[in-house]
Order: sequence, then structure tokens, then C-alpha cells
Amino acid sequence: MVGLYDGEGVLRFVGSSSQACVDYAVLFELPLVRCFLEALPEPTTIRIREHRRRAGCSN
Repeated sequence: MVGLYDGEGVLRFVGSSSQACVDYAVLFELPLVRCFLEALPEPTTIRIREHRRRAGCSN
């Protein structure tokens, strides 16, 4: 995953490759001179335990 940031440091696009980010910048006429690319970590899955009701509780 690669992030495209504008000159002010705002994340504008996340793509699967550097070329996808450049294509986005060209499509939306972002000045590439003021943009930069940064590798982003792969997202991880977080498991959340389900809340179980106790017998006799009336919530």
C-alpha cells in the first residue's frame, strides 16, 4: 500500500502501487512536484470478543 500526500501533508489517495498514486495525481491535476509518496503498513485484523449476557440479567 502506498499513500499519496499533497504538499501540506494531507493524505489524498491510497493505492496498491506508486504508479496508481501517480495516475491519481495526473487524473486530478495535482502538481507532482509538491506531492510525495510513502509506503503504508498493511492493515491488520483486530478480533473483538462478543459480549455475552448472563442468565438473569435484564438490560
